[in-house]
Amino acid sequence: MLWEWLATVFAGLGAAGVMLSLRFFIKRLPKWSIPASAGLGMIVFQVYSEYTWFEHTKSLLPATAVVVAEVAETAPYKPWSYYKPQILRFAAIDTSQIVAVHQHDHWRQTRLYFFERRMSAHSWPIMIDCQKGLQATLSDEGKLISGWSQESHTHHIVKVVCQ
Repeated sequence: MLWEWLATVFAGLGAAGVMLSLRFFIKRLPKWSIPASAGLGMIVFQVYSEYTWFEHTKSLLPATAVVVAEVAETAPYKPWSYYKPQILRFAAIDTSQIVAVHQHDHWRQTRLYFFERRMSAHSWPIMIDCQKGLQATLSDEGKLISGWSQESHTHHIVKVVCQ
């Protein structure tokens, strides 16, 4: 977060510096163009940063990780997001950590990793019933927390885990 804040400040300073040098050569530019370009530079950097966050974060995952859910968001205070929604949250599974459950041949256990912009990554263990296409959340000790259900992205998870 600190690095992003510093990068935003320096993007503003860089844009102000460009406008200051343009104003040195083009005397007719108004004085307010320098702080306006600094603000615009910071906004452009933030928009760029939010649109590239997903691909950058995905590139840092191990080669065995598969993204199973992407959540695209729009917001009224970001009108450009209505044109192209931003992916600020996603879930992934590391296929190297899928374990078959010995008691049931069609059950698989793995961890579901959740990533959100400007937040720490979270994970929790899940159980997948490959035969019925259902998932259940587990505790860290391996006990069922929730009953078997089919969530909005369960079919993607089942496809990755049960292949």
